[in-house]
Amino acid sequence: MSGLLIYYTLLKILVEIRTLAEEPGVYEELRAFLNLVLWRDFIDRGFYAKLTVEDPNYDSRCVFIGLERGEIVATAFGIRRTREPLAAVEAQKNIGWIKMLAVQPGYEEVLARVIEALEDFMKRDGRRQVRVSDYASWYLTPGVDLEYQNLYSLLRNRGYVKVGEAVNYELDLSRFYMPERVRKLAEHLKERGVRVRRVSVMDEELEEWIEKRFSPFWRTEAVMALEAEDGGVLVAEVEGRIAGFSVYGALKPNFFGPIGVDPSFRRVGIGTLLLFRTLREMRIEGVRIAVIPWTSHLFFYSQLPGVTGIRHFHILARDL
Repeated sequence: MSGLLIYYTLLKILVEIRTLAEEPGVYEELRAFLNLVLWRDFIDRGFYAKLTVEDPNYDSRCVFIGLERGEIVATAFGIRRTREPLAAVEAQKNIGWIKMLAVQPGYEEVLARVIEALEDFMKRDGRRQVRVSDYASWYLTPGVDLEYQNLYSLLRNRGYVKVGEAVNYELDLSRFYMPERVRKLAEHLKERGVRVRRVSVMDEELEEWIEKRFSPFWRTEAVMALEAEDGGVLVAEVEGRIAGFSVYGALKPNFFGPIGVDPSFRRVGIGTLLLFRTLREMRIEGVRIAVIPWTSHLFFYSQLPGVTGIRHFHILARDL
């Protein structure tokens, strides 16, 4: 028997593939593992709760873990949309996602087995495709960070193909200010009847407006932001009509977005005004590093002072 074959034989003996439903006692250990292995991500307790037990679609049977002598060495955190947003459940009934993926260096073969177990689970559940990881609205990242080369290579080798891409902007708000052009824009829009206000209560009209013009996911995130201690929602109005909205703090206190302007009110600067006003609110809340996640609007956000980093993600998918 070759040394490599012996290694893989021993690996299968020493490593167990379990679900979080079978091993609920490692729930907090899993968060620590993610923070240590995913060196570009930071998951505090509140964020972890939103990614797990506060996600109405969360199911611990979908979270697969590789354990070596009881220690976590790999995980594929699966999710299916089964409850919320209700409008998307039927439309996405054939899709499963890998929300989080992590492996201790040297255990990529274990991670491959963990992913295979998750894929088998999804297939038995009637899912026809697994995606990594454009799962809104309770997400860690909108895809695979290209800096995580081992994860990216493993998925591509398993037949996952690129179906999209997105970036995260990172802003240092110690360098944030309102440029003169934005102050003049605010004055100009005010003269034209544009008003920006902070929402105190999420009413049905605003929820329906967001869902109709954008998506049920953005409606969900707006509700989440308004319920968050450090979150908020701003609305731009023209003569009493809703023209745009922006959100912060839905998933984490330093997360900006979503932001949207009604097509009939675009190209006059309302989006820019909402952007700067919202970041000002975040600065008031004490946010130092703001994150604008999951976007492809590169030019719109590059106008901001204090951009310190951009993370690039590929969204991958595999048909089962």
